[in-house]
Amino acid sequence: MKPTVDSPSRIVGTRGARALRGSSVAIAPALVVSALLVSALASTGAAGAPQTPPPAPPKLTPVPAPGGATKAPAAPLPPPLSRSEQRFRELNVYIKGKGALDAQTRADVVKLAAEIDADLKAPTTERDQMLRLLPARAQLAIWLDDSGAMDAAFEKLLSMSTAPEAVALAWGRELNAEARFERTLELLQAREFTTDARRIDAKILIGDAYLGTNRFEPAQAAYNSAPALGRTTDQLTRIAEGSRRVMFGRTLFNKELSAMVKDQQKGDLPTVELLTSRGAIMIELFEDQAPNTVGNFIEHVEAGTYNGTAFHRFMRGFGIQGGDPATATGGIGGRSNGGWTIPDEHDRADRRPPAIGRLVMAKQPASDSVIKSAQNSAGCQFTILTGPAESLDGFYTVFGRVIDGMDVVRALRVDDQIIRADVLTKRNHDYRGVRLGTGTAGEYALPRPGTPLSPAQTGEAGG
Repeated sequence: MKPTVDSPSRIVGTRGARALRGSSVAIAPALVVSALLVSALASTGAAGAPQTPPPAPPKLTPVPAPGGATKAPAAPLPPPLSRSEQRFRELNVYIKGKGALDAQTRADVVKLAAEIDADLKAPTTERDQMLRLLPARAQLAIWLDDSGAMDAAFEKLLSMSTAPEAVALAWGRELNAEARFERTLELLQAREFTTDARRIDAKILIGDAYLGTNRFEPAQAAYNSAPALGRTTDQLTRIAEGSRRVMFGRTLFNKELSAMVKDQQKGDLPTVELLTSRGAIMIELFEDQAPNTVGNFIEHVEAGTYNGTAFHRFMRGFGIQGGDPATATGGIGGRSNGGWTIPDEHDRADRRPPAIGRLVMAKQPASDSVIKSAQNSAGCQFTILTGPAESLDGFYTVFGRVIDGMDVVRALRVDDQIIRADVLTKRNHDYRGVRLGTGTAGEYALPRPGTPLSPAQTGEAGG
């Protein structure tokens, strides 16, 4: 049971080979490749040595230049050492400009990943080429949400690079972004860093990892132990944010511990099993703190609303969203409320915190904001949290928790199905939620990662 916090994430959504919605399929702004590729180039001496460019590769599809305002050009990179490296540079520029990964571009990423894998295995590929291709392969894996391939690329790069500290820090950032906090600690805790700048970055990543596993004292100790001299504005901001999250996270954690003790004493909370294409998930429902939401959820389960539906929205290091009945008949998920909307229950004094493994009702954005949720817009869609999300507290109804099958939850991706949902146990009364009406048409695009803590949550609200 882990209280949650926001972290940078990649969002991959819709269904099948259909084009992804640009408004909800964002690519995270931080790309590991930029820094790693420059480091790799420097370590091979490529920046100063003339290179023979490879044959011009066939153009990727899609090839149109992205629209929008142009930025100042970055320092030019040396000529690529292979066709695959050149293709990656083209694709990287396109995706960064577009800010989204549509179906065609995703197919290009898959194809290029296979080509780079073949290059890396080829006996003719030289070390300098591998040092260029491995960062690219790591980034392709991140875009595809392939943790295994990302780890393999980083591990190989770590063993070959003359800048292993930079590689370790980049890998640690991506592990934290995936909420794989224990792996971050394994990677960074025993590693020595030779500069204060890197020591500071490492301590911040270690503090964030401790925070994500509810070890609040070690988290604060890590932030405090970052060298004081030479902290950049960004590093100071990250340390201050981490310290605020420690304070708020500890409060949520203690509150949840108390609530769980009461749950165990009663021992009669309703339970539901979601049988998915990845395996079974057992859920305990918080009827005492969210009675109407639980009543609505059980009503939908017993009506078969979720049978055959697909998870339609994956948020890296944050959660997986599903429950849209339109996906059971081949529709694109995200817009259905199941026939009606229900009242919010997130403002109750006894509300449950949005910890890892909790179920949160999905909502539509407010008419005047893409970040703030519309009041009483929840229907049938829900998100299962896989990473830190404490900024949702007081804004979204938390109505249950995974008590078995969290490994299944972490494996879920877009198009994975809920084969069937069944109520296993419930209290001796009818379950039916209060219905407010049919609601209005719109995208159930919230919650989403990256929303900062509110002043009220951080204790900085004015009088």
